[in-house]
Amino acid sequence: MEFNKKPQMEDIRILIADDDDSIRFVLQKLLEKDGFSVDAAKNGRETLECYQAQTYTVVFLDIIMPDANGLDLINELKDIDPNSSIIIITAHGDTQTAIEAAKRHSYDYVTKPFDRQEIIDITNRAVEASTQARSTVRDQKDEKESTSVQQSSDKSRIVGQSAAMRKVFQTVGRAAVSDETVLIIGESGTGKELVAKAIHENSDRDGSDFIVVDCSAIPPNLMESALFGHVKGAFTGADQTHQGKFEQAHQGTIFLDEVGELPHEVQMKLLRVLQEREIEPIGSGRRQKVDVRVVSATNRHLDQEVRKGGFRQDLFYRLNVIPIYLPPLRERLEDIPALVDLFVSRFAENYGQPKVPISDKVMEILVQHSWSGNVRELENSIKRALVMGSGNALLPEHFSDFEAAVTFGTEIDFDLQNAVQQLVSHQVEQYLDEKETDLELGNLYSEIRRAYEKPLFEAVLDYTDGNRSRAAQVLGINRNTLHSRIQELSIHK
Repeated sequence: MEFNKKPQMEDIRILIADDDDSIRFVLQKLLEKDGFSVDAAKNGRETLECYQAQTYTVVFLDIIMPDANGLDLINELKDIDPNSSIIIITAHGDTQTAIEAAKRHSYDYVTKPFDRQEIIDITNRAVEASTQARSTVRDQKDEKESTSVQQSSDKSRIVGQSAAMRKVFQTVGRAAVSDETVLIIGESGTGKELVAKAIHENSDRDGSDFIVVDCSAIPPNLMESALFGHVKGAFTGADQTHQGKFEQAHQGTIFLDEVGELPHEVQMKLLRVLQEREIEPIGSGRRQKVDVRVVSATNRHLDQEVRKGGFRQDLFYRLNVIPIYLPPLRERLEDIPALVDLFVSRFAENYGQPKVPISDKVMEILVQHSWSGNVRELENSIKRALVMGSGNALLPEHFSDFEAAVTFGTEIDFDLQNAVQQLVSHQVEQYLDEKETDLELGNLYSEIRRAYEKPLFEAVLDYTDGNRSRAAQVLGINRNTLHSRIQELSIHK
């Protein structure tokens, strides 16, 4: 145990708890140079002894020490002094560590190796947070938080070391210990469902079902039945009683993906469910209680939809108790190397193959791309390169199609009208020559329209990752029209 005998700032004291002598030394000298009074402890026992003897404004706590787990130690420290700002130190920086630390009300976390300016900045913010907490809740002891957490490999699927993602992990951890509604805002492919599942898996509802509802994939006229169910004979075609998604999610979590696509009449009924915690299946004439945590997601600006009258304001407020903004990949390019490593490792594990190395040039190519499809596009690009590559390493030539696609999208001024005109003219001329004797049937227009409409819709649906609302926007047609044409053309997307 090393106590600083001559504190430079009497009201602010910092404890560094780490079994690594060099880490303790570097952090202590860095913070002392900035004017802080610093003590150090090399294990869990010394950390508790220091904490019982002194009042600390900020604690840097190693996640793994010889005689203690940093996450478990947070609870003990918080029981002694709930107003200290605890900053977790980890060499791993994995998602679950960040979430678990946030659940235990740590202030933040840092990963080794350290950036010196980041340490100073985070310390100053932590000091301010602790000072404010002490001024508003003097001499108050928080009840010790007892949390049972099941470790699972599935819980480490969200990857990121960027400041934006660290904020996401903190919010996930804090949202998990409450039962309030969460609204996840992010572009397609950013991983909104993974975030929703992380909230569920780290909550008390983890033992019950996590039900996913893609609101953009359900026809408007079937939405109410899908969510709340119906009884036999409730309407034409209701040959048997159907259990809705809310009833299936009882005591668990329901994830309403693209909640902005809900029809207005269903929005009103969802609001009633959130207010009264009960549903009424179509045709039943009776209400039944449901115990469900609601997590929603959208790639739209619902606040703007509210102003336009497309989304109920009262429902928006009900869904948006805990907002989580999930940044697009282009706003967190520093996370790409870790994501690439995850996808390469996962591919190797799934196919029983050795993990292939990645050249610096490949990483440079990937980091420089704009990734309009976000993490999903990155994962698919890596999979394609691994399948088409030699298997020894990921090299630039394995991304030749990818680079061509980048060039096509950013540098070539593509004349769509001229290209389509030439293609259609050529194909129609051939068709007329072959079908000359059948032209009196009078179905030329419908045949040609069907022939070109199906690949057009399929291409746009691929582009939007199957999001029909976005596809309808790209095509400039009504979503119901798109849905009916998809059925008529037998498109399976």
